[in-house]
Amino acid sequence: MQIEGAVVLVTGATGGIGRALVEAAESRGATVVSTDLAGTGAAVDLDVTDRAAVDRAVADVVAEHGRLDVVVANAGIGIAGLVEDLEPADWDRTIDVNVRGTIHTVDAAYRQMRTQRSGALALVASLSAVAPAPLLVPYAASKAAILGLADSLRPEAARHGVSVTVVCPGPVETPLLDAPSRTAGTDLRRHLVRSAGPALAPAKVAEAVLDGVARGAATVAPGRAALLWSLQRHAPGLVRRAAARNLRAELRSTG
Repeated sequence: MQIEGAVVLVTGATGGIGRALVEAAESRGATVVSTDLAGTGAAVDLDVTDRAAVDRAVADVVAEHGRLDVVVANAGIGIAGLVEDLEPADWDRTIDVNVRGTIHTVDAAYRQMRTQRSGALALVASLSAVAPAPLLVPYAASKAAILGLADSLRPEAARHGVSVTVVCPGPVETPLLDAPSRTAGTDLRRHLVRSAGPALAPAKVAEAVLDGVARGAATVAPGRAALLWSLQRHAPGLVRRAAARNLRAELRSTG
């Protein structure tokens, strides 16, 4: 996939990774359509939980530009806290945005890409899709669903000339790290940095995503995520013990 000259649609485009993706794609010569919730400053107001709205957004891009080359399904939320401190609404909102929102985006874009016999889908998941993420259980569950979606769609999509890339970064310097936790005293930034290392700059993740799309990569795991993913595959018991230890340390930090 050639990024230069491509028509690219990005969801969740005003957050840390989304904004960096828009800037990086534009710097490579792409025509970028940024989408996000109303009032966030994106070019197109879009709530990805609204399937009809996503269908219209994709149709509008095709009507204006004649095609849709790359879609980055980046919109997502994370709600921190121990499961016993979460409300049912926290689960519902996470699944609605992260899972259903991604499905709506993929479904609408994939229909167009099948018709034109070309395109690239990039789905932003997380290292938490493959490794334990206590204090982010709904988020981790939703990102595991995205990983499963990407891995299973990939061989089907290849029949139509469409590539599917799943992105699994560790901590990224976005507002999610500083979101208040439902569990009093816990600090998500402190916990994730202890577990997976310093947060990556969004620009670094964005460049890795575009590089992965350009070469048709199945997975992109920037920074330390690749090492931790490998460790999870080869020594899952070690990773589980480390996750439990880091959780205990975070809970002790609450006093």
